[in-house]
Amino acid sequence: MKKLIYDVVVGGGSILDVITGKKFRGYLGIEGDKIACISRSVLHGKKYENAEGKIVAPGFIDFHSHVDGNPFSAECMVRQGGTTTLGGERFLSGKRVRDISRHGFIINQGFSVSASFVLRQAVGLRDPRRPASREEIRVMADMADRFLAAGAFAISFALEFVPGTSYQEMEALGRVAKNYDRPLLIHLRKDGVEGLQYFEEIFRVARATGVKIHFVQLQYMVGIGGAMPRALAMMDAAREEGLDVTADTVLYDAYCASIGTEIFAPGWEEQYGNCSCQDLMIASGIYAGQFCTEELFRELRKNHPATLVMAFVCDEEAIPMALQKEYIYVSTNAADGPHYPGIGAPEVAGTFPRLLGKYVRQERVLSMIDAVRKVTILPAGRFGLKCIGALREGYQADLVILDEKKILDKAEYMGIGSPDAPPKGIQAVYVNGRRVVSHGRLTEERHAGRWKSR
Repeated sequence: MKKLIYDVVVGGGSILDVITGKKFRGYLGIEGDKIACISRSVLHGKKYENAEGKIVAPGFIDFHSHVDGNPFSAECMVRQGGTTTLGGERFLSGKRVRDISRHGFIINQGFSVSASFVLRQAVGLRDPRRPASREEIRVMADMADRFLAAGAFAISFALEFVPGTSYQEMEALGRVAKNYDRPLLIHLRKDGVEGLQYFEEIFRVARATGVKIHFVQLQYMVGIGGAMPRALAMMDAAREEGLDVTADTVLYDAYCASIGTEIFAPGWEEQYGNCSCQDLMIASGIYAGQFCTEELFRELRKNHPATLVMAFVCDEEAIPMALQKEYIYVSTNAADGPHYPGIGAPEVAGTFPRLLGKYVRQERVLSMIDAVRKVTILPAGRFGLKCIGALREGYQADLVILDEKKILDKAEYMGIGSPDAPPKGIQAVYVNGRRVVSHGRLTEERHAGRWKSR
């Protein structure tokens, strides 16, 4: 028998069922941190959230971000509807893992293990251009096995940042991931047309090991110089061959990275065609909001390598091409590099509202249900996230209540507006049954999220 009085009832909204692809007017009863009842009939609760005229969707999942326990980054994420994030692709702090496990966090936080940074550094590899030895690969594989056994969701490779990564390293770690049925996250070795030649290297790993492959941030990799159609054709062919390949795209035409990384090593302009230092907007530090000059580029790269820059090199028309593929999801790449108020990229605060406002309502690239699936049930299934990603009885009460007629991103690039401006059109965000966002503002609930593991 269903309980008569729930802790919270969200009533009268259009509930999105991302599993069946349908929506219906109904009521959702929350008990503790779980969805206890979904009904077309009126439910009663100690608290009532009036969702009349609104969409009730599952909380959005960001499976490729760099929030990594940073409270401010998590605040930006949850204001745009993100309730779960997976990180660990640059570093993994044991202290933050323990803190979140013991005390909670603003949103749910999980991790992948970074082969390029965490594992290589653990075996003493500091030079990003040096291949790992056979013994170093063996030790890295052993550590990866322990991380996956402890609940890591994937093994990630940032090949552009660590060009010394060998095929042998990827194959060995691919076998470990296959044993746990986890994917490899792949950031290609190069961007633009030049990057297309490196897809086959990854497909070779998949053929040899049977591991799942997930390419990250396609727009920032091959949404450049007209390369996206060819990249999509290559992934289509790999899937037809039987390889288990998926990908994600971001939704902006400029990527954010630290100026001292291997991305901007000598000759970096060649992969972007006719670009130059003048296409790089500085996004942190005392020069934030200015475009680079040759002199300033050299100064920052040498003496301030952590400085963020926005590279305006991408094809905006490539985004809808990627979105129309069912196997391509949406991620944010949020908070890459140092992140604090007023700096960085707009993706940390605007990605999900941009998806629903620009690409659903304004440009009609996707339906609302198909767009929401790309940030809920599809990544939940791909990365093995249990009991989230859909509105179902017994699932975690992570949900977003939004106005589909008003939702829109307001975050902007440095020099134009605020990169962390909250969006319009989100009435409330619940994390594990607790109301964390109310009409764009954070509530007192700062520890509703949990540490997530497989």
